[in-house]
Amino acid sequence: MQLLRSPPTSHYVLDVCTDVSAWDALVSGSPQGHVFSRHAYLQSLAAPHTCYVVCTLQGQILAGVSVIEQGDRMARAPFAFTPHQGILFARCVADLAPQKRLTTEFRITEFLIEELIRKYNNFSMSLSPYFRDLRPFLWHNYGYSGKPQFEVRHRYTGHIDLKNFELSRYIASVRSVRRQELKKTRAVVAQSVDLNLFIDLYVKTFDRQDIAVSEETISMVRHICTTALAEGYGHLSCAQVDGRVASMVFFVKDAACVYYLFAANDPEMRDAQASSKLMIENIASFAGQGISRFDFVGVNSPQRGEFKLSFNAELVPYQEVHLVTHG
Repeated sequence: MQLLRSPPTSHYVLDVCTDVSAWDALVSGSPQGHVFSRHAYLQSLAAPHTCYVVCTLQGQILAGVSVIEQGDRMARAPFAFTPHQGILFARCVADLAPQKRLTTEFRITEFLIEELIRKYNNFSMSLSPYFRDLRPFLWHNYGYSGKPQFEVRHRYTGHIDLKNFELSRYIASVRSVRRQELKKTRAVVAQSVDLNLFIDLYVKTFDRQDIAVSEETISMVRHICTTALAEGYGHLSCAQVDGRVASMVFFVKDAACVYYLFAANDPEMRDAQASSKLMIENIASFAGQGISRFDFVGVNSPQRGEFKLSFNAELVPYQEVHLVTHG
């Protein structure tokens, strides 16, 4: 690890983590960890980034954060297709007694804020739903008008608890329109590896909405999916009607959670009503694999948010923090 100079009075040091195994172990063990901070996922974005860890003076890793960079700035959060890139506390911190953990997390967050502000010309971060204590951000330059302070933006995602999942009970809990679509559709759900078809439908989905998708975005989506499938944390699924693919979804997953990342539909087969069956059968399949949580990855726009919540997802808040100057 490369050592960055920290204030000599600090109890912590900030290191650049170049050890892939150590970084992924931190992500996997952290309550705030998620697939979007894994080394392979970060690499799939093809964007400059640095993984930092906070260590004790004796070298024990206490926390970390991956920063996607744009020149000498932190990329404004959230970066494309990465809902969270926030602070991760190591398992050794998470396992402390409640009061000591709260104090330790507070001090580490304060330290990271100061260090990253020294490193970059801005500060922008989208925190995990399991990052609880916002006081270090809210109290930064507290009472000093004119000095940079943090703006906190409240965001939401939707989670489904997959523990003790029972399909018939779950179907009864979803919105009636989803049950009706499930009952009426003739779609057959299957796993797929046809990324070319998926990308073709992905573009058509946005074309139908008169939304232009750049070649850069298409390339990024393809790279994310290709890497995830190759590394074993991606899952592509399709719904076919009479042998023709009507709808496709792409998920990424870690040990605890599955994330609904991309969806694509054939505009000519909207009447097939295949998307509800595609979603429900995949949720049931992931529950059967022992995964404990399903994340819809954001419910922050009216139309998409309503669709996702109609599958009986619990509304879960998380925050973005952005350092701004108040004149």
